[in-house]
Amino acid sequence: MLLLLALLLPLLAAALPAQQRSVLRVLGADQLTGRTVGDVEIRELIGNVRLMQDSVFISCDRAVQNITRNSAELRGNVVIRQDTLELRTDRGFYNGDTRLASSRSGVWLNDGHVTLTAKIGTYDTDSKIADFVNDVTIEDTAATITARKMRYIRDSSLVIAHDSVRIRFKDENVQIVSDSVRHYPDAQRSEFYHDPKLWQVDTAYVEYDDYLMEIDSLDLNTLFIAADFMLALRDSANTFLTEGNVQLVRENLAARSASALFLRSDSLIHLRGDPILWYGENQITGDSITAQIADDKLRRLDVVGSAFSASRSKPAESDTLYPPGRFDQTSGKRIRMFFADGEAERIRVEETAISLYYLYDDGALNGVRRESSDLIIIDFKEGQIDEIRSIRGVEGTYYPEKYVTGSESTYDLEGFEWRDDQPVMMPVP
Repeated sequence: MLLLLALLLPLLAAALPAQQRSVLRVLGADQLTGRTVGDVEIRELIGNVRLMQDSVFISCDRAVQNITRNSAELRGNVVIRQDTLELRTDRGFYNGDTRLASSRSGVWLNDGHVTLTAKIGTYDTDSKIADFVNDVTIEDTAATITARKMRYIRDSSLVIAHDSVRIRFKDENVQIVSDSVRHYPDAQRSEFYHDPKLWQVDTAYVEYDDYLMEIDSLDLNTLFIAADFMLALRDSANTFLTEGNVQLVRENLAARSASALFLRSDSLIHLRGDPILWYGENQITGDSITAQIADDKLRRLDVVGSAFSASRSKPAESDTLYPPGRFDQTSGKRIRMFFADGEAERIRVEETAISLYYLYDDGALNGVRRESSDLIIIDFKEGQIDEIRSIRGVEGTYYPEKYVTGSESTYDLEGFEWRDDQPVMMPVP
């Protein structure tokens, strides 16, 4: 019985009807002529041409249909529709066997979610994947992306762009350049690879000409971030996550770290992975650093774990020269710094707090003082230290100037390292 079944199976399979070929059909045209070239059957359609294959509808001014190869050359006001998608071009080609529409004469595509334009493009009506090259632009409700190469996958609402990628977010003055990006319009998520760079430009009008009744000058405040990888989440917090060789610059603030989290809605920047931050003449390090910005000015710094703050020491704020090798320093498990109008207002050094400050007498060098306690509070006035208070478990030592000159580095606190590798602002391209 099994042997008989095995012999009959090939015969039964051969008897089954072959799958019918889905052909490109003509719905109408003003003129239609046909001819045969060799073994190829050609049909030429002119005026109000309408073609159809399954869910794909095509209209154009003129078409040359290759019936044998199930394809058509399309010319003049070409429109290809599939469900909510519409593709337009001046000249294109449609292959009914591969279900691929293509154009090298400039192409426009819209599916209700994004609008895509390029010089050259193909759209697979079966997989619903569009591949565009040369001067490609894609736009959704939140962002505009330009690149040399771009793929749009409709089913997953995914844009994959390569080569000279630039994205601009519409509701904010933010732009990012990168080598490649994966952009999810529906999820409001963008992933940038290979050294992305971000610029956020805030414009503040600073002078108004009452006579001319117009803006006389304006101030541009730019945030610059560079990293190996960047993730933009258009969520309620409006989050930017960066990883790998992070560099951040904003006015007189600069930072480096292994990773950074920027919560734009809360104006918070959180640095982790050997972070170092420079603010004016101050250098700050720790296991993590959180900066809060309000009204485009630094308001607060919170340094947690192996916290260290250092700044070049000088007799007075107005001095332009620093005595060589002298750095005021504080260290502790946590340092909190508070700012007012861009100037340091108070520093709290908490848990195993140590301070080292150089002293001056009417501008003359006057030794160094080192103190340790459970808590150190440093108050500033006009950018200069006004008062230092050590609270609980206080121990202090003063070293006269005669022992300090030429030996400044021997008084540095443990973990001190002055670095001059601040990142710099790159111009907006």
